[in-house]
Amino acid sequence: MAAVELPPSALMRHMILEGFKMPVVFNGFIEDWEILSWSLDTWAEKFGDKVLPFRSGFGKSTKVPQWEGLCERINLTLKEFVKLERIVEKKEENTSNDNSTRWMYFDYKYMNEWFSDQQSLLNAVTWKNFGFPERGGSLSTIWIGNDGAHTPCHLDTYGCNLVAQVYELQEAYVVTLKPGDVLFVPHYWWHYVENVGTAVSINSWIPLLSDDEYRLEEALVRFFVSQVCKNLPENKLNQLLNPNEADLVDHPLSTAAQQVEICLERCHQNRACGKELDVNVDSQSMKKRSRLDGESDLYVCGQTSNKLTQEEVLYKYKDIISVVPKYSVSEFRSLLMEKQKSFPAQNMGGISSGVADADMNRLQDIVNAFCHPEIISKIKDKILMQV
Repeated sequence: MAAVELPPSALMRHMILEGFKMPVVFNGFIEDWEILSWSLDTWAEKFGDKVLPFRSGFGKSTKVPQWEGLCERINLTLKEFVKLERIVEKKEENTSNDNSTRWMYFDYKYMNEWFSDQQSLLNAVTWKNFGFPERGGSLSTIWIGNDGAHTPCHLDTYGCNLVAQVYELQEAYVVTLKPGDVLFVPHYWWHYVENVGTAVSINSWIPLLSDDEYRLEEALVRFFVSQVCKNLPENKLNQLLNPNEADLVDHPLSTAAQQVEICLERCHQNRACGKELDVNVDSQSMKKRSRLDGESDLYVCGQTSNKLTQEEVLYKYKDIISVVPKYSVSEFRSLLMEKQKSFPAQNMGGISSGVADADMNRLQDIVNAFCHPEIISKIKDKILMQV
């Protein structure tokens, strides 16, 4: 089969930063990745004797989402994980339905932290065909999990997302990725990811100019919630916040205010950078904002010549770029019902969803009102205008 011609990298960069407004799947863009041919045993060999922290949860329906903070941690080498998976697979072949199954997920781990001594492996991951030759394994994360491993439904506050090899869910876009597929998730799109078998995925979050304004909004929420909740007893706090939000109350006033100041500085720096853009800049000579500590390079997209619309790109490259199929309300409901059948109801030991009293309900309403995205956005704009 003849190789399909890929779109120009400059066009891809523009479409990812500004053009695509819905999830799309790219086929044939990472065929040059050597790691696509690796087996789990090869991955286990690359990890060696490193002990990996796997997040573990129930393969059953639960009353509350299995948030990261609620999950048990199991430390295994990848060799031990692979061996355990083969034992489980053999056991499942001999039993019609094993309701004791638990899933494990080595998730959201930066590759440069786990493969700092294997530069060749980091170099094997490249996003150059998507217009980001500067991004490789050192700016990517790895996800390894077995059947049922997942992240609860969420949206990413910053950037947009490229995911190489995933299962995602009113109407919904649903896709099962095959090895070699790459999913583009636009900024601020809710998504749920689940493994439908043991899988290895690699992703990279592409920074956007708007990220720091979202960080400012997040800092404002932390500032408000930390002050409202700091004197609440633990049992009341658990009623108000889910486990992933508990750190919101751990910041003293001075720290929360400092976070706001830092985000303000970044926002003004970005706005100044944006005003200096050359109107003829192309994707290979994009202006780069100076990097702050702990950040990856942020590229600001200016105007590109011969720009194509989303529809034009999808039509021209229809054989290798496709919109994720959209489910109707009834189709989505049927999918959820089928999904529910495979997960018998089960309470998570020691975890209670809590019954809030009238005062806590009122406090939650007040916190939600003040932290509503529209309110926080107006506060952000007001502060930026005053400085």
